[in-house]
Amino acid sequence: HRCYPRISPCIIVAVRKGEQILLAQGAHHKEGMYSTLAGFVESGESLEQAVHREIMEEVGIKVKNLRYFASQPWPFPHSLMMGFLADWDSGEIQVD
Repeated sequence: HRCYPRISPCIIVAVRKGEQILLAQGAHHKEGMYSTLAGFVESGESLEQAVHREIMEEVGIKVKNLRYFASQPWPFPHSLMMGFLADWDSGEIQVD
């Protein structure tokens, strides 16, 4: 009998537009600290769907040419982060 630990899948994506990469400042980040966009995968959602949803929710743009890059375990909170690259497709960035 085996017991598998609970793992929370999440995505992180670098969105490129030409030579630029989209970075965001989270509400809980220190001033001057930026990150690529990230979020948890919802139940019944594919990794690709999560990327598109998170980007739309966080900045209001669409992306194309989504490519898997790499994955990394994060000990807190028991997450597996899957990294992607994407190209800006359309829309204007919306800031909260």
